[in-house]
Amino acid sequence: MTPENKYYDVVISGAGPTGLLLANILQHFGINFLIVDKKSAPTIESRALAVQSRSMEIYQQLGLSDEIERDGQKAIGFTFLKNAKEISTAEFLDKGAEFSPFPFAMIYEQSKNESLLYNRLLSTGNNVDWNKGVESYERSSDGYIIKLKDLNGELSNVKCKYICACDGNRSIIREISGMPFTGGTYENVFFVADTHAKTGTSHSNLLLFLSKYSINLFFPMQGENRYRILGILPKEYYHHNEIKFEEIAGHLKKDENIPFDFYNTAWYSTYRLHHKKVKRFNAGNVFFSGDAAHVHSPAGGQGMNTGLQDTYNLSWKLAYVIKGFARPELLETYHNERNPIAEDLLKTTDRMFTVMTKPGSFYSFLRLSILPTLFPLLTRSDLVQKLLFKFVSQIKINYRSSDLSEGKAGKVKAGVRFPWFNYVENGERLSIYEMIRDRSLLNFTLIKFNVSQNIVENKFYNVIEIEKNTTNVETLKKKGFSDSWMALVRPDNYICYIDETGNVGKMHGHLKKYFIL
Repeated sequence: MTPENKYYDVVISGAGPTGLLLANILQHFGINFLIVDKKSAPTIESRALAVQSRSMEIYQQLGLSDEIERDGQKAIGFTFLKNAKEISTAEFLDKGAEFSPFPFAMIYEQSKNESLLYNRLLSTGNNVDWNKGVESYERSSDGYIIKLKDLNGELSNVKCKYICACDGNRSIIREISGMPFTGGTYENVFFVADTHAKTGTSHSNLLLFLSKYSINLFFPMQGENRYRILGILPKEYYHHNEIKFEEIAGHLKKDENIPFDFYNTAWYSTYRLHHKKVKRFNAGNVFFSGDAAHVHSPAGGQGMNTGLQDTYNLSWKLAYVIKGFARPELLETYHNERNPIAEDLLKTTDRMFTVMTKPGSFYSFLRLSILPTLFPLLTRSDLVQKLLFKFVSQIKINYRSSDLSEGKAGKVKAGVRFPWFNYVENGERLSIYEMIRDRSLLNFTLIKFNVSQNIVENKFYNVIEIEKNTTNVETLKKKGFSDSWMALVRPDNYICYIDETGNVGKMHGHLKKYFIL
């Protein structure tokens, strides 16, 4: 039982992937936190599926990416089919290899993500307070008093300075705060199933079956012939109390021209989808992340990944303020940086989903005539395939307009994710991301190349100097860097400051807006 009125720096409501990632990073910084969830353990339902490249990079920083690669299924591209015939295929292994050490999406179910993050939390001596949820909270003179309720109805109070709502689209924290959560609900009812099917196509690709009524998605899952299927429920079933998957399978074969036999269906459900977003990502020192902040269609496999990036952005800022390394104003940049990302994501996924699911002759024409003609032409272009990879993988996301971002060196600007590359040091080939991780996990890192100034490490940042040799000069030129540069990389691997001269004084002046050096 939680001790009455015990104090925590941070209380996290919700132990899904978003809340568990937040807890793991706060643990690293030595922050005193409590994480609660009404569930009794990590979810056993597969739910969200795709772990995109940017999320894999986060997991690599935490030392978890190898386990995901062992236990997941790589999706290296996608294939469009019409009347069960392959129209075109776009694969990302070659196109994405220059941008990320993970040029693919990992099909790694939400349940596995939760177990992975939970086990890591346990390994650090921390735990989740299961079977306990937030009943209410109120302001106090120095933070918040939260009333918790367990399964037996027993109530207890805890105090905290910050509250993080990671408790899903029905967030009780958001409801209590009064934060507007606006948007809409798609008119269709959708079905989802984890099943098996012999498709005759690559089991490493996402399959998109075009039809008059919709686009049916087949996500490859670990295991022979195993898929997650997502589609629209036929309207004649909308008011049925119980619909068996065998009926849906018959619909797919007859009406959608998908000539597969489905077997060993492990899970099946129907549901409605929403597209909503909070007005602000915080209400004072109450912060919203993941589905508590934004919900949208599953088009592109962006949902869980966006939630992970929310807390990746928030966690280090909370830690720096709590530890006294930054001013409280730093926390305002959480909304300023993540809100535009959520807005763009809602617009993009909504457009994609409209084309995929909207009834009517115009959208049927788009699905059956325009897409089959246009898509093969587009995907023949290396440039288009690279742009698609950058969008789907989420490595294109940037904070260039943020107050935390200043400067550029060549084509590389502050606010972008620091480019990934391999470089050569003393004849050894190294990954820049692994070097950042090994030098100082989740801390600022100053990276410099061909800069004469002697820059000394301090308590705020570590220093990595890239050796000037023929290989590195060529690599950095391809990444868009100038001939000499210095970049200060944030704990979430985005560039905070960059210039071509190594002007440490100017960099420190920039940092003093938010940080206490």
